[in-house]
Amino acid sequence: MAKLIPGKVRSQGSLLYEAGKVSLQEVKEKYLYFRVEEESLRYSLDDDAVFCSCTFFQKKKFCTHLAAVEAYLKNDDSGKAALASLEEDATATEETQEKVSFGSLFLDQVLPKIEKKETRYALSAVGQEDEYSGQFLWTLRIRRLPDERSYVIRDVLAFLQTLQKEGHFAIGKSYYEPISYLEFDRASQDVINFLQGLVTDGGSKEQDFFPNAGRHLYFPPTLFEEAVELLMNLDSFLLQYSLYDFSEVYFQDVHGEEDLFHFQVEDHGDFYELIITEPQVKVVESAVYLFRNGVFYHLTPQQRTLWKAIQDLPMDQDRKKRLHFDPTDQTKLSYSLKEFKKLGQITAPTSFLIHDFTPEFHFDLAQDQTVLLDVVFQYQDRVVTTREELLNLPYSSDFDKEQEVFSTMLAAGFTDDFSSQRSPLSSEQIYPFFHQQIPTFEALGEVTLSDSLLDLYQVERPKIDVKTNGSLLEIGFDFESVDPAEVDQVLKALVGQKDYFVSHTGKVLVFDEETKKISRALADLRAKMSKGGKLQARRIAAYQLSDLLADQDNVHFSEDFRNLAHDLTHPEDFQLPQMTIQATLRDYQETGVKWFSMLNHYGFGGILADDMGLGKTLQTISFLTSVAKKETKILILAPSSLIYNWKQEFSKFAPQMEVAVVYGLKQHRDELIATNPQVVITSYASFRQDVEEYQKNQYEYLILDEAQVMKNAQTKIAQHLRGFDVPHVFALSGTPIENHVGELWSIFQIVLPGLFPAKKEFQKLSPETIARFVKPFVMRRKKTEVLQELPDLIETIYHNELDESQKTIYLAQLKQIQDRVRSSSEEELNRSKVEILSGLMRLRQICDTPALFMEDYQGDSGKLESLRDLLVQIQDGDHRVLIFSQFRGMLDILEKEIDQLGMTSFKITGSTPAKDRQEMTNAFNAGERHAFLISLKAGGVGLNLTGADTVILVDLWWNPAVEEQAIGRAHRMGQEQNVEVYRMITRGTIEEKIQELQVSKRHLVSTILDGTETRSSLSVEEIREILGIQSE
Repeated sequence: MAKLIPGKVRSQGSLLYEAGKVSLQEVKEKYLYFRVEEESLRYSLDDDAVFCSCTFFQKKKFCTHLAAVEAYLKNDDSGKAALASLEEDATATEETQEKVSFGSLFLDQVLPKIEKKETRYALSAVGQEDEYSGQFLWTLRIRRLPDERSYVIRDVLAFLQTLQKEGHFAIGKSYYEPISYLEFDRASQDVINFLQGLVTDGGSKEQDFFPNAGRHLYFPPTLFEEAVELLMNLDSFLLQYSLYDFSEVYFQDVHGEEDLFHFQVEDHGDFYELIITEPQVKVVESAVYLFRNGVFYHLTPQQRTLWKAIQDLPMDQDRKKRLHFDPTDQTKLSYSLKEFKKLGQITAPTSFLIHDFTPEFHFDLAQDQTVLLDVVFQYQDRVVTTREELLNLPYSSDFDKEQEVFSTMLAAGFTDDFSSQRSPLSSEQIYPFFHQQIPTFEALGEVTLSDSLLDLYQVERPKIDVKTNGSLLEIGFDFESVDPAEVDQVLKALVGQKDYFVSHTGKVLVFDEETKKISRALADLRAKMSKGGKLQARRIAAYQLSDLLADQDNVHFSEDFRNLAHDLTHPEDFQLPQMTIQATLRDYQETGVKWFSMLNHYGFGGILADDMGLGKTLQTISFLTSVAKKETKILILAPSSLIYNWKQEFSKFAPQMEVAVVYGLKQHRDELIATNPQVVITSYASFRQDVEEYQKNQYEYLILDEAQVMKNAQTKIAQHLRGFDVPHVFALSGTPIENHVGELWSIFQIVLPGLFPAKKEFQKLSPETIARFVKPFVMRRKKTEVLQELPDLIETIYHNELDESQKTIYLAQLKQIQDRVRSSSEEELNRSKVEILSGLMRLRQICDTPALFMEDYQGDSGKLESLRDLLVQIQDGDHRVLIFSQFRGMLDILEKEIDQLGMTSFKITGSTPAKDRQEMTNAFNAGERHAFLISLKAGGVGLNLTGADTVILVDLWWNPAVEEQAIGRAHRMGQEQNVEVYRMITRGTIEEKIQELQVSKRHLVSTILDGTETRSSLSVEEIREILGIQSE
């Protein structure tokens, strides 16, 4: 690949590599998967398999991101190792292929050749009404890309035959060239496949489908809708009918609400008149379809029969059709109106309307156990109790409803009369009769049941006893009316989701709804059957079980279980452990330590999910001092940017503990791990490489800081941690759910395995159910709830306008991406979401300044102008500021702007070493320099920058959790001044839409952690909304 990349692009790629923008995500078979800046890249020794998601690569087949990856593979130790592994696999593959080359050659002869070909042609279609037959005939046209002009295909059959042979074909008068199926766009290929099916259909005559010597296409009713839908997907589609052209048509069924037909009945005393108004429509294929205003209305066979009957009627001068009826035909006409209603709207006198009734069913039990049924039809003005009374009604009754009543009676074993009976119910028939057949009668009308009938079965609520038994919970069920020898069979029926149990004596025991609900909940908690009418569940389910069975008068809890349930529900009541900490904890922090201690006591893990700035690190260290003995070993994993921060916090609050940071070269790390210090702090990346060394040591506690790192269960680090056996695991994260609840599942697979069911089942759970699962094991407090004394946070939207030259570039890019999204289906958008998001990122860069990607841009930027004004105000007010942007180029530009204003700054990006970050942070908090420039994603976690009282968010991020992390760097414990936050938003751009999206994203954690709803990451619908495209 190297020789294909120009020197300038290769130099730019080297800069990306040196800036730390290259991240190796996964090594899989013969591919390496990278993340470079915002793009995803797949690398392979096979040039054709190399792919980058950026737009430039799609056009040129090389890009700066690929150059950056090649620099990484050439210069980085990890890159060299990955490339060597790839080359080793390729060598082994080549050796294998040499051995089987003869077989491969043989298969090459047998199998059809599949070639990749550039798209060169696109088809389009034009439909017209044939003036002789009245049928719609279609013309196909072909266009050579990128030409705008298209040419009629004068013989479609010949065209299809030429395609099969890949022969020469005449396109217009100027072109005669070989054509191939693979050179057509996807929509054209679909049409070609469909038409080839018509040619090869042995049961059809080709001239039927290709009339006029193949110049036209004709589609019979059975193929019409499918064919037209395919034609509409083509590059261009047009249906010309009457005076109108339709670039799009629709298909729909007729339900009667459409404005097609109108039926009106008038009462003239001695006769009735039916007036029929019918629409001006184009009849297609013997009334299989009616075409009107761009819609093909599909008629059912019954509707077609009715329509044809109407067509045979004579038409009056006012273009209406009239029929006269004798008054004796009223009932017949009333029922006919029900049929007419399937074609259109009805207007008729009240007497013609079908009179409804309410059936009443009275069930009783005879002495010989026969079941009796008496039926009454309750009309508005009378009661009917016999067939004779029904026949003599002075108006039309609802015949369909009558038939439904009588057929329901027959299906239940009764006769179809107003008084009937059925044979006695067997034990097995009793439950289905009351819970399946009686509800069908209740759906039709009112039902009453005699006491003697209700006595046939009984509902019993069992006594439930819950207690702890080691690491298990034991739930016992006691049914008073059940023989003790049958109690296990009863429980088996209940757990098996049965509705009732028939004893050996024939007695029917029906489980009440509350007991069945408890049984289903226990199944969700994965409870298993034991002997003696008992179920067993893991102790981890205690909170859900106590919540489920609370206030049930038939439930008894043992004292041990009550204590466990109370502790899980009220950790604030748990005893505060003896700590050795050089700090005074706030009340809420003491509660956090109690929560740690309580979960530790019962052998559970959990997630401390407090807001940023509430001291998660201090609470964790405080707890660890309470459990740490000399022989206790503790492992702490954190992002590399925070490992020295942890060391500093230990030195400050717990200097008595032996703490080592494992970082740097592999040999140095291995030596440190081998000494097995009391507390080891290392990064996730280092742990992934050293996991085998760590497994040699026995750790009692594992702390996972910024645990959202494990939100993807498929990553190597998550897989390693799931296999890393530590008795007590706790996670810290202010944002355990950034996009969807699957992230929470991934973290708990490590922190508390067994809490959640398997991933597939978990995804079916409602947010409320998930909230019940996690409540005791997630401690979450908000700053507004616990830090009343924290200075105010003042947030301001700082609007700016696009500069004229900036606006021209923005509108061109916006139109390009809008057109792409409008012309793509949901499926296509989901497939190319990376490309769409890349286009959105480009729009956001333009809002900052087009200079971020246009080297020769000479225009101004409205946002930069606003930032200059704001920085002058900050300087005049003697404020100190944190400036966040997701674009490193913007930070570089702002660094120069700050320098020109006579201000000084620090800057942290993704490539800044962890130790340097901590030193800069300490210096800034000590009063050095005026500004701190931070990459939004790189600086979002763990940094304590209370030396600033102003935060500027230069560009918005989709997810507000990322921005709140950034704001939390300054607005946290230790901050003594009010903090002002400025969000820079460019008017009339997608930045305003992103702000609206952020509001909805803030609902993300509310149900799961605070208690309302969950949302996924940026959806296709949100993309349309951001681009200002209305949903159809």
